[in-house]
Amino acid sequence: MLVNAAKIYSTLGNPNSLIPLAVKDLSATAGMTAGSFVTGKEEGQDRFIDEIGTEFIWLLGIPMFKGIFNKTVFKFLGLDYNFDARNLKDKDVFEKIKKYAPTEEVKKDIEKIGAKKSLFKNAVTAKFFAATALTVGSYIGLTRAKQKYTENKIRKNLIAEYNAKKAKEEKQNSTPSFKGVGSVVESFAFSPVKNMYILDGFITGERLKDSRSTQEFIGYGIKEASTLCFMYYAGGKIQELLEKQAAKKYNKSIGLDARVIEAGELKKMFEDSTIENSLNEFKKANTSKADLYEFLHKNPENMVVKVAKQSDIISLYKDTNKIDTRKYIDLDEVEGVSKKIEELYKQYKTAMSKGETSEKFFAGVKKLKRNSILMNIGTCVFALGIMTPAMMVFKRFMGKEDKEFQTKKEIREQLIKEGLIKG
Repeated sequence: MLVNAAKIYSTLGNPNSLIPLAVKDLSATAGMTAGSFVTGKEEGQDRFIDEIGTEFIWLLGIPMFKGIFNKTVFKFLGLDYNFDARNLKDKDVFEKIKKYAPTEEVKKDIEKIGAKKSLFKNAVTAKFFAATALTVGSYIGLTRAKQKYTENKIRKNLIAEYNAKKAKEEKQNSTPSFKGVGSVVESFAFSPVKNMYILDGFITGERLKDSRSTQEFIGYGIKEASTLCFMYYAGGKIQELLEKQAAKKYNKSIGLDARVIEAGELKKMFEDSTIENSLNEFKKANTSKADLYEFLHKNPENMVVKVAKQSDIISLYKDTNKIDTRKYIDLDEVEGVSKKIEELYKQYKTAMSKGETSEKFFAGVKKLKRNSILMNIGTCVFALGIMTPAMMVFKRFMGKEDKEFQTKKEIREQLIKEGLIKG
């Protein structure tokens, strides 16, 4: 049960995971759809198709198109799509990547990529742009189809309502009434969250451009501004604020991954002071990026290395403890892990000198970490799923002319002009 809880909190607190984004977006979808049904059935159905369809395309579009590109273009070129192009940036590190490849087969694939660097980089860039463009194209297609479907349905409903009303009046009269290459591209191409950020930017622009009325434009403006803020920006700032508060108020650092904090190994190494050996070894090895990269391979038992692996900063090859050298390792993040462990260890020693027990100290760190993640996600969900839809509904009910679904109003006026119904 402990491992499951740690995994849940770690996933929700991971800034590079799509799960927190999905949780936030689902809350926004539910709130927006419910809010739209308040102003009318047709508008609610229109919003439902828009939000659910966009959710599907948003979450699955880029991974699906990248997968197709991998199985076709990369297979045709004979290049391993699992290799991260950022590994090619440092020549010395790349030599270590080849040296410590987990298998001979992987090593041959890496050597082949090294011999065809330009081709591989171009293929990676093309995959990024193609997947993004095709996903945006899918959204544009959805928007066009949704708008046409909604407008046709409103036309049919208005005509049916008019005919029913007319028939009822006739009956009442006759009978008694009884009722966007380089490092920036690489950064975005290999980050699922940054991929989504770009996609959301395109979707925002498309929604505003394709708005059928000023009413819809303003509604989308409020919704998209809130989404971009609380989906990508606010969460990180909230977490940063909560981490600073935990360190300042409780003298407990909660920057490490939840799985590391909740596991018992770090606690044991703090208690017997063996953590000091790991920290010192890491500092001595951190003389150059190539030396540090080699250290990660040669010292699997070092606690800094273990924590980086547990935090998914270092990826492992299949079901082994070997590092998958095809995957990119952000050595600055690994160094950050060392600093976070060192900071927490200093706080631990201070707490021990004041008579606090090891169990109490780590229980406090776990609690603060969990609460920070829940508060972070909860704040964003509240903002996206409740506050933003409420603002949109309030804005609509403030003006008499703004309450009715503008698209329905315009179609009614057109039907009157066509003589199909009377006003």
